[in-house]
Amino acid sequence: MFKTIKKVWRYISKYKKLLVISISTMLIVQLLNLASPLIVKAIMDDYLVAIEKPWYETEVTVDSKDAVSFNGKYYIQNTVSDSGATIVIYKASYYFIEDLVPSDFVKGNKTINDGKITFTNQEGSVLVFDAVKLTSKETRNFYEPFINPLTVLLILLALRLFLQIIFTYIQRITTASINVNIVRDARVDAVTSLQQLPMSYFEEEPAGKIANRIIHDVGGMMGLFSTIMNLMLNASLSIIFAYVGMFYLDPKLAIWTFIIFPLVYFWLKLFVRNLNLIAVKVNEQRSLITANLNEIINGIGILQVFNYEEETTSNFNALSKSYMNEQLKENKLHLGLGWNMIRLIGSLVTSFVVLYFGNGYLTIVGFTVTAGTIYAYNTYLSAIFEPVGILFREIGNLQHSLVRTERIFKLIDGDKESSEKYDIAPYQGNIKFDDVWFSYVKGHPVLKGVSFEIKANSMVGIVGHTGSGKSTLMNLLLRFYDLKDIDRGNIFIDDKDITTESIRSYRKHIGIILQDPVMFSGTLYDNVKFGSNITKEEAIKIVKSVGGANLLDKLEHGIDEPINRKGSNLSIGERQIISFARVIAHDPRILIMDEATANIDTETETIIQNALDKVKKNRTVIIIAHRLSTIKNANKIIVLEKGLKVEEGNHEELVARDGVYANIYRSQVKK
Repeated sequence: MFKTIKKVWRYISKYKKLLVISISTMLIVQLLNLASPLIVKAIMDDYLVAIEKPWYETEVTVDSKDAVSFNGKYYIQNTVSDSGATIVIYKASYYFIEDLVPSDFVKGNKTINDGKITFTNQEGSVLVFDAVKLTSKETRNFYEPFINPLTVLLILLALRLFLQIIFTYIQRITTASINVNIVRDARVDAVTSLQQLPMSYFEEEPAGKIANRIIHDVGGMMGLFSTIMNLMLNASLSIIFAYVGMFYLDPKLAIWTFIIFPLVYFWLKLFVRNLNLIAVKVNEQRSLITANLNEIINGIGILQVFNYEEETTSNFNALSKSYMNEQLKENKLHLGLGWNMIRLIGSLVTSFVVLYFGNGYLTIVGFTVTAGTIYAYNTYLSAIFEPVGILFREIGNLQHSLVRTERIFKLIDGDKESSEKYDIAPYQGNIKFDDVWFSYVKGHPVLKGVSFEIKANSMVGIVGHTGSGKSTLMNLLLRFYDLKDIDRGNIFIDDKDITTESIRSYRKHIGIILQDPVMFSGTLYDNVKFGSNITKEEAIKIVKSVGGANLLDKLEHGIDEPINRKGSNLSIGERQIISFARVIAHDPRILIMDEATANIDTETETIIQNALDKVKKNRTVIIIAHRLSTIKNANKIIVLEKGLKVEEGNHEELVARDGVYANIYRSQVKK
């Protein structure tokens, strides 16, 4: 967990100022929470029930804010004399006793009958006094000395509440600001990292699962930060300040409450162990659902044509049911061992305190528990149990956040291609494969000792049945993969090993056109200039040079025509023309066409063939093709079969040799 927190800290540390403000306001809020029960205790014990403290008779005969007149005598509490009176509260009524009643009897049990009040203390001793019931006006007179200090305390209580609202707002705003910023930064880093990951990563992970990590799993950092703030900081401060208040009120009672922590520790350990297993499964199931939805959306046309809707729904329901079952397990765990149980125990402890101390005012072995003390203790107990409850409630979110955060950091911190980029001199274009053996999986070579040379400014075709290794050759040449320790051989350009340059610098001089042209959201101009700095006029010229004049004339906005998602408003041939123009805009010295004419009609193939005749000058062109008509005029054709180079020569030579190439050619001519 701490390793994950350390990773998240590198994002949080960018916003130290906001973090300091958040922690400072959190500390202020906890100080205000500490003060609140003490203020209420003072209101209750020192003023609301302080009327029961002894009233001493005084000789003062003038009005005084501290003296109260009753039956021609003056009484005051802040002095001591031999004679005085006592006021007791009984069943919401106030009774005046013209005598000083010992405090242990006042705090004991009392009954009133026929104007006489009977007191019984804890030892069972009994005292009886005459009592006069006070009127409302007389009661107010006795409360008069308390009005000013009581008003001050009430104002302080209201001010505390106002300040708590203000500082809580500031704390939550700053925490939220940190949250949204770290998620934004992590998402940007994830997308940046995504573009630098090796091709092997994308072959192992479905596109929907990767998208889920960037969109959903990155939110785990937000949940992790919020949980850390709530659990590790806010909850800890709440407990610390609660104990400050409890030890201030009475250390003995505070010490007894420490017994709950070992119990909570072992309970939490059992809870987390079960929860962690479920959290991993829940997040994995969520990713599988996202990936499955991605497949359904991308393949909706095929699903409808082949009437596969019922099977698709059934498969999705199975995933959803599995996800639901894991969530139900989590909910049952929370209900059985989680925060609901903590709330129950907290309520029982609070009830016990009220039951034990709340039956009147009791003197318990050396200390007196008052109504205010009971209130303050229950408030501080709540401040202890509430964080424990939050711990059990949020520990599930913490586990999910940890899992999701680890997943996003696998993307952010994954092994990347080097981002180093510098200018290198344009290649001449001489290419050499020297005894290249390559395996995607150890023990299963895809290329087996392939060797050949391609001269600069020549056009070479690479032919072979599916699985022969054609695309693997190009993956190596483009450095989507590099030769590993389990492989052997070398690849050279201009007699220099291609791995001696940084990948970014190396690829700057190589272009590729794929079988399925990739279009991006934006205009036609955006797709042509993709990654280059050409002007619109230059883009128009390039499009026309590859046979796209009719395309520009057809489009209402010409070069500024918006392109739909995946280029759905264009034909495959038109998309291929744009893809071809995009490569030419970068003016690469080496151009690779990977089945670039496989999905286009004959007319479009003729257009691209004519364009090739124009752009192949001063370039080395490598064409991977199933349709041999595209490479009939190539300077050289290399034939692969099951990872081996089996033939090499021009079209006429290979046909005359009557080997693998001749068989492929005759099969296409017959068609």
